Amino acid sequence: MRILITQRELIHWGGSQMFTIEVAKELSNRGHEVAVFCPRVGDLAKIIFPSGVWVKDRLSEIPWEPDIIHGQHHLQVVAALSYFVNVPAIYYCHGARPWAEQAPPHPRIRYYVMICDWMVTPNATEFGIPRDRMTVIPNFVNMTRFSRVRNPAVHPRRALLFGNKGFRAGELSRLETACQDLGISLDKVGYPYGNPQERPEAFLPDYDLVFALGRCAVEAIACGCAVIPIVPGQAGELVTMANFQNWVSSNFSPIYGTCATQIDTQWLKRELTNYSPAITSQVTAKLRSEHDMRNAVDKIEAIYKAAIDDYKNTAKPIAAEFAPYLERMSLEVDAMWEREKTAKRQAERIERLNQEIRAIRSSTSWRLSKPIRVIGSIFRRRRADEP
Repeated sequence: MRILITQRELIHWGGSQMFTIEVAKELSNRGHEVAVFCPRVGDLAKIIFPSGVWVKDRLSEIPWEPDIIHGQHHLQVVAALSYFVNVPAIYYCHGARPWAEQAPPHPRIRYYVMICDWMVTPNATEFGIPRDRMTVIPNFVNMTRFSRVRNPAVHPRRALLFGNKGFRAGELSRLETACQDLGISLDKVGYPYGNPQERPEAFLPDYDLVFALGRCAVEAIACGCAVIPIVPGQAGELVTMANFQNWVSSNFSPIYGTCATQIDTQWLKRELTNYSPAITSQVTAKLRSEHDMRNAVDKIEAIYKAAIDDYKNTAKPIAAEFAPYLERMSLEVDAMWEREKTAKRQAERIERLNQEIRAIRSSTSWRLSKPIRVIGSIFRRRRADEP
């Protein structure tokens, strides 16, 4: 089978980037011809080349017409569909919120793959994706790569905040304090902390407890770590055998609006009452058994074949097949343009106000009135201190 995978960029280490690399290599090792269309290519592509996978930033450089397009990131997959006009596709949706990840409507996209059950309803209601065209393949791990599994500690002593972004300084401070109060050291790894590291399979087994979500959480569990998923503004529960399937259904990410638990010492202390080395080992064994990359790629291959067969049995594309997608893009891009214009106007207004403030503070009257302002400030402070 000739398979074309689309990918937004191969520059930064991230979830979809590593997914593309590992799936492309596995498909190539299974005897398929594989190419990756990626407009922004960086050093990550060097990981794929030894497997015989093409990586091209121009569709015209793909050496053959694919049998199936494995789409990721809507701009890139629609570009591929427009170039290869008689080829069906699937769309692999790694997230519902990031704009680049949103599922595009197109008749030649025969199936949409979601990474967790929670994503099915938003894609059906918000983007109009038919439910019978969606299937779920949860996040998975290359167990050959993540072969080192630690023995869980009796009591967690080393913790890691792995990946994730958007935490305010106060939240990070509370997490540090919570760990310190319980005698746990805390490290941080990822782009948001200025500390990206390339090989999680090498450093994750050194930690007893990992705060993470999504693919990062799955990789940490595979290494034998206890995991507590957290997101900005909401703290989750320790992953146990009792709640494992619920966490799989949400891609190991707390869902906003389902609780109001915040990061603090009481929360962490409560969650760690559910910690035990035996349960941690059971969770790791379950994940390694059910979320192996090889099993997931078996399912991906089956979806490719189903999409190809389904496309053969349907009417050929019509001239307006790109209209629904372009209609949606015209609305969304126009809204982005309006936001950009508004932001520009606000920045210009702020700059004018700053210029006025600088002019006032450099004036003679401002310098002469300084004693009066100082006296007024003293009186205001004294009045605020009065009972």
